[in-house]
Amino acid sequence: MIGELRRFLLYAAAGAVSTATHYAVMIAMVQWANWPEVLATCVGFLAGACVKYPLNYWGVFASRQLHSVAMTRFVLALAISFVLNAAIFAILLHVLDVHYMVSQVLTTGVVLFVNYLLARYWIFHARTGRDEKPV
Repeated sequence: MIGELRRFLLYAAAGAVSTATHYAVMIAMVQWANWPEVLATCVGFLAGACVKYPLNYWGVFASRQLHSVAMTRFVLALAISFVLNAAIFAILLHVLDVHYMVSQVLTTGVVLFVNYLLARYWIFHARTGRDEKPV
């Protein structure tokens, strides 16, 4: 249990770095480029994902999963998280009329747990056999 908590905290720290990237891009697109908020969060999400993969693969999970397998799973999970991020954000922003930064913080909280479960138990989890890199 302690090991899992430690791993989750490392995951959250790596997520903070990728989230900072996401938010910086989103804010720049909204404030300086006058992009619609939902489009800006989508672009920011993709920028954060570019930061997230290496931090999770090497730093958080010390994965032995082959990159061809892990990256494919990462992209599939990313698609799920991308849609979830955009949908929750749009609902909070447009239906509930919540400020875009508050909407993003709330959305990030939900997406964090979904992403962790996908990363921990599917993306970076090497099963014994052909998907695992040799030691």
